[in-house]
Formats: sequence, C-alpha cells, structure tokens
Amino acid sequence: MEVDAGQTHGRQVRRVWLEPDVSIHPAVADAIRRFDAVTIGPGSFFTSLMPPLLVRGVREALAEMRGPIILIANLLTEGRGMQGFTAADAVQWVSRAIDRPVDVVIANTGRPSEEALGRYASEHKEPLPLGALDGGVDAVLGRFWSSAIARHDRRRLSFAVWTVLSQRLLHARPEMSAVPAVR
Repeated sequence: MEVDAGQTHGRQVRRVWLEPDVSIHPAVADAIRRFDAVTIGPGSFFTSLMPPLLVRGVREALAEMRGPIILIANLLTEGRGMQGFTAADAVQWVSRAIDRPVDVVIANTGRPSEEALGRYASEHKEPLPLGALDGGVDAVLGRFWSSAIARHDRRRLSFAVWTVLSQRLLHARPEMSAVPAVR
C-alpha cells in the first residue's frame, strides 16, 4: 500500500525488503529446484512481482534451477515514481533479488490509440520502454498490447513464451529434439 501511494506521489523505490522476514516452505523450494523454467510477470512490479522473490530460500532454490528465467515486462509504468523506468530496469531489479541473471525479457512494441494512452497518462502511467539491456539478456519483442485496455494479448504472449521455451529447452536437450510425430 505504501509503495503504491509513494509511486503515485512521485517517490521512486530505491530498495525492497519483506517485514516480517519469511521463509519458503521446503516442499516449494524442492519443487522450484526441479522446474524446467521460471516465468515472472506481468503484474504490479514492486507489490506483486518482487515480494515473492524476496522470501528467504527462493534465491537459493532458483540458483539450483537449471532452466531459463523469463521476465514478461509490464506494458506500463505505475505512476510518477516509475517515470523513466524501463524493462531493462525491471530485469536488473529481478536479477539482483534472485542473485542470478534473467535470461530472457519479453517486451511490448505495440501501441494502443492516442486516446487510450491519454487515459493512462492522466494516471501518470506510460508505456514501458525496453531500455538498454545487459549483454547476456535476450529480448523477445512483439506487439503484445493491441487493445484500448493495458492487457497483454494472451495469444501472442503465449506464442512468445512457448517459442522461448522450445528454443531454450527442446534444442538444449538432444534426446527431445527427435520426438516422433504423433499420428
């Protein structure tokens, strides 16, 4: 609540933490270690996406997970406090929180009508630009915002995620690339 109010009034988030300190359940940590990939986002960046990453034990579980970390960048910034914030900034925040690089960011290049942009501008929200990514981060760019409401196009986004997963997982495992056709 304080984060959202602060951003609305132009205060930038400089660091994040959890109070009280909480720990991941051991069964959840074990499950994460066995994941083939992790997809983070979209959602309210500082109040929905970051907090679960700060739970004690999540960082360690993700360090043992061998698949890619995929960040789906939001379509918009979230108030005056995020002015100038980019998808590259989101990648850096997540990477620092989990102490591991984000492998792929999926970011929007689509633009809604000027009328829709005007409505969001009145809330001090603006389209989230890609920004300058660190060298090891792959970007998947596409027109994921195609309506008057700031929502990812589910079909396009699912195609992007599945493309990343097939490239990162299927091609990385030779035994899976020769899967026989189903008739």
